[in-house]
Amino acid sequence: MIVYEGFLTTLITSKLNLSVPYYTSVRKALMRMGCIRQLRRGGGTAMSQWELIYEPTLEAFLDQEVKKPRQPTRLDAANEQIEALINRVSELEEWQESVNEFLGNKFGTEVVTDDDEVQVDG
Repeated sequence: MIVYEGFLTTLITSKLNLSVPYYTSVRKALMRMGCIRQLRRGGGTAMSQWELIYEPTLEAFLDQEVKKPRQPTRLDAANEQIEALINRVSELEEWQESVNEFLGNKFGTEVVTDDDEVQVDG
């Protein structure tokens, strides 16, 4: 097992001659390729430890999958609107039930039969 102990930022900036803003993308690419694995996290004056699983290759770099955030489609937007409307209808139905219950308790209820006769309960 090959282990690097030190500051990965220093390694990337001094050995690869890359500027600090490239550190994150280089580290993430190496991790996506499966080349490195962090053994101990550093920070401040503490050095980190990284295992070199295998040396990075151009082929591994080109084969890595970079996950790009998916752009919402019109279908996604329509589904969001439908979901919002379903939630609003559910809330309105609950509100209507509470109004019906209140009115029924306050004024009584009417029962309509098939004979179109109205009977008042309460």
